[in-house]
Amino acid sequence: MRILSTGAYRLFFPAAGLFAALTIPLWLWIWSGGWPAWPLDGLRWHQHEMLFGYLGLALGGFLLTAVPNWTSRPALAGCPLVALFLLWVVGRVGFAVLPDGAGQIVCVMLYPVILAVVVCRELWVAGNRRNLPIAGMVWLFVVADALFLAGFQDFALRLGFALSVVMTTLVGGRVTPAFARNWLKARGSGVGIPEFGVIDKLAMAAVGLAAIVWVGWPDHSLGIITAAIAAVLLLLRLLRWKFWAVASEPLLLALHAGYAWIVISLALLAAQNAGLVEPVQVLHAMGAGAVGGMTLIVMMRAILGHANRPIQGTAMDRVLLVCVHLGAALRVLAPATEAQALLIELSGVLWALGFALFFLRYGRIALLPRL
Repeated sequence: MRILSTGAYRLFFPAAGLFAALTIPLWLWIWSGGWPAWPLDGLRWHQHEMLFGYLGLALGGFLLTAVPNWTSRPALAGCPLVALFLLWVVGRVGFAVLPDGAGQIVCVMLYPVILAVVVCRELWVAGNRRNLPIAGMVWLFVVADALFLAGFQDFALRLGFALSVVMTTLVGGRVTPAFARNWLKARGSGVGIPEFGVIDKLAMAAVGLAAIVWVGWPDHSLGIITAAIAAVLLLLRLLRWKFWAVASEPLLLALHAGYAWIVISLALLAAQNAGLVEPVQVLHAMGAGAVGGMTLIVMMRAILGHANRPIQGTAMDRVLLVCVHLGAALRVLAPATEAQALLIELSGVLWALGFALFFLRYGRIALLPRL
């Protein structure tokens, strides 16, 4: 088990998958009344733990794996890495068992604050100014977590989800075309993926503006325009990456699918501002779809890459990816149907099953030595 402490991807990513696989069935049990003695607000627990608990750990694993590559500095490993992970565990226990107040806030905030400090220190010492905006968004994510715990739940959820959309747009926009381009070149394909250009810049700016309007003025009619423009520009950006050219490789197609959920999320946000869909549909498109889909495929590719194993999808990969994306789709559609309760339960089972399969397959790889 000592090998788990040699890299954040070995410890944080499988743990994030297991956490997602366990907490959704637990939430469905609470939601259906199967645990009437639950002492805390079940919906508040579900919202916080999936956004700040799951994403917080997945984001930590990504940053602690990526920052050493960005800075050429040693990765956090050994006792410090395990200690940081245990602080995340303390936060999950503290949120579940402690009443609202200072004790709960301290327990929960230790992990994200120290993670943000570590990331900023590494980037600053290495002089890596290019990625400082990502560090800034990590600190804003910390602020959103603190505001949620302090009682400003609606604003904190909007801020947290807006940041998650911006971060997945930024990270997905880097890796998706790059990985597709490399894969196509390695196979001698004549299909070319355009380099970063005007459409990419406009799309990034539009997403940032739409996020700001949504967080600050959620009911303003301007939100219809900003979210719709961002969705259209992101769709154009996604089409420039020619997903059909990599459709035969599930671990590449899944990157495009995760990015497509960002497009869907912003389109639904525009529709929500127009009174056409419910806010819960937007949040689940962002959470279960965009965040769930993008973090899942990034974790899968990172574990395979760092284990020096072929980054090629298997039958099990196809099944778990379909489970997660289908589960997200059903959860978004559920409020618009007469079978809402049934679809919510089915979507939760599928989404959790996808992450359980991820844990079984990739947790084993994380325990193996690098080839």
